[in-house]
Amino acid sequence: MLCVTSGFSFNRTCINFQNIDSESEASQVYWDWLLRYVKLSRANAALHNVYQKDAKAVFFDLNDDGIDEILGTHFSSAKNTNGEWLLYVLQKDKNGKYKEITGEPVYFDAIHPVCIMAKKTGEYHNIQVFNELSDKSIIFVFHPEKGLYFKK
Repeated sequence: MLCVTSGFSFNRTCINFQNIDSESEASQVYWDWLLRYVKLSRANAALHNVYQKDAKAVFFDLNDDGIDEILGTHFSSAKNTNGEWLLYVLQKDKNGKYKEITGEPVYFDAIHPVCIMAKKTGEYHNIQVFNELSDKSIIFVFHPEKGLYFKK
């Protein structure tokens, strides 16, 4: 599932979402969350060009508490005008349901991996994404007081 371009010994683990299987457990959980989020039933999703095959997600323990968060995207509906894809970061709440913990949109260029940094902010790993237009990386850090990820 993870396409590691360099391990934590080199400060990050990277994920290539294009190589993720939409049938994986994380992708299935993400797909169910996404349908609830956009208020679509499975039956009506295709009518809006929202397809399960485009839901790609991985489990990753971002705060090292032994409970995986989900990082996911949807390749047919979560694209901005610059051709970048929207990354959702989800965390289980105390009731076992996933909620979004991205405080602002996290867009990434799909030809580059999304990287989970070894460095942490507020006990959560920082997330590095790349922008196609500038080819620069953008770091998102967790703000404990808000309980959400924001651009550094």
